[in-house]
Amino acid sequence: MQNLLKSTVATIAITAAALATPVMAQQSHEGVEIISGSPTGGWYPVASQIAELVNANYDGQPTSVVPGAGGVGNPLRVGTGQSDIGISYGPFLLLAQQGNNDLYAEAFPQLRAIAGMTANALHVVVDGDVTFEDIAANQPALQTATGPTGSTELFTLEEVLAAYDITFADIESWGGSVELLNTSGRSDGWSNRQFDLVNFFINPPSAQVVQLMSARDGSTIMSISPEVSEQLVNDWGMLEIVIPAETYPNQPEDVITVGMPYVYFATTDLDEDFVYNFTRAIAENRDRLIATHASFEGWQPETMHQGLGIELHEGAARYYREQGWIE
Repeated sequence: MQNLLKSTVATIAITAAALATPVMAQQSHEGVEIISGSPTGGWYPVASQIAELVNANYDGQPTSVVPGAGGVGNPLRVGTGQSDIGISYGPFLLLAQQGNNDLYAEAFPQLRAIAGMTANALHVVVDGDVTFEDIAANQPALQTATGPTGSTELFTLEEVLAAYDITFADIESWGGSVELLNTSGRSDGWSNRQFDLVNFFINPPSAQVVQLMSARDGSTIMSISPEVSEQLVNDWGMLEIVIPAETYPNQPEDVITVGMPYVYFATTDLDEDFVYNFTRAIAENRDRLIATHASFEGWQPETMHQGLGIELHEGAARYYREQGWIE
């Protein structure tokens, strides 16, 4: 009886001690800023969802998202330490890592990739059935709107036009204009018939492009030639992308264009454990990403380590090794 009483008292004491022990707190981490894209584009809401998923592992909601300058501008922002994580494309990350080129005078060898996401495609929307060859031959007074300085829209449109021996200066000399505007500025200007040509770098099918093409009769999406596509693939590591016929209004045929998967990246300064948790939050929440943006329907986490342009951050590599996706 005495032994039973002692045992009961001991059990009560252990239980009480357990109840008195506080629940282990979540991890803490200093603030981490993700620089994304325009608030009206696809990058910003997806980054905000990822930040929410990552913050579930931490006290104090350390991860925040800010609008960014786009695929060309974001590596500069992260490379100089103004933001911690960015979104860009493999070719730009490689150029930023190397430096001493037209886009990045300074080299940022500390840049590291985290995860590849869905592929965005160049959409060039024009008024009428016009080709790039027509523009080069006829030299029309083309009122043009593309993305702001540092944006992927600006970079890709310049590269495509250059392949047809057309420059922005040429367009202006023909009596046209080239305006550098954010997404909403281009969309509003197109709907108001201020522009004859606008471009976007976005995942098809894009509801925004559907609205633009529905707003003006005769709107078409321009194809690029196989030779120009091949040139951009060779020069920049882009992908040739086919937008199937009937994806958009007044699109009876396939459109040939180029695109790239967008990439989350950081520097070696961002600690390995945080990047591991960031990578895991993306890979293990595909359904949440699909609910945020329909483009993730065709995306699989097993491809996250592919097409990144630069080497992996060790935190991301640790997660991929655990999954057996890399050695």
